[in-house]
Amino acid sequence: MIYSKLPLPLRAALVGALIGVAPNVLAADDDVAAAGKERFMDYCAVCHGTDAKGGGPVANVLKQVPTDLTQLAKNNDGRFPFGQVYDTIDGRRFPAAHGSREMPVWGGEWKAVSQVGAETEVRGRILEMIIYLRSIQQ
Repeated sequence: MIYSKLPLPLRAALVGALIGVAPNVLAADDDVAAAGKERFMDYCAVCHGTDAKGGGPVANVLKQVPTDLTQLAKNNDGRFPFGQVYDTIDGRRFPAAHGSREMPVWGGEWKAVSQVGAETEVRGRILEMIIYLRSIQQ
């Protein structure tokens, strides 16, 4: 959704940087993944579980079983689905015609509580979590 609206060259550059084409990005990945893990534990583990496999403490009261987030690449022909994960976490462009969703729209939540540079902060939080999720693929 947001990712898919970017021009193709920008999407390619963003994905390339995030999957490790740029050496400087690799060096920072561990720190970013650690920040993403912390954010995941604060916002996502209640449903997806601390192991991200979908068995969080409230999973049994949801209408739909939370996704096993360690299998995203495996379920996508071995490629981590960056754009889909970004859009799912952000959630602000989820088409109303598709009905409601149980997962919170973190892009909207985080933007509402941010002060200066809200959109940049939201994107940073989402990217931290994506790098963490990419790091736990099985």
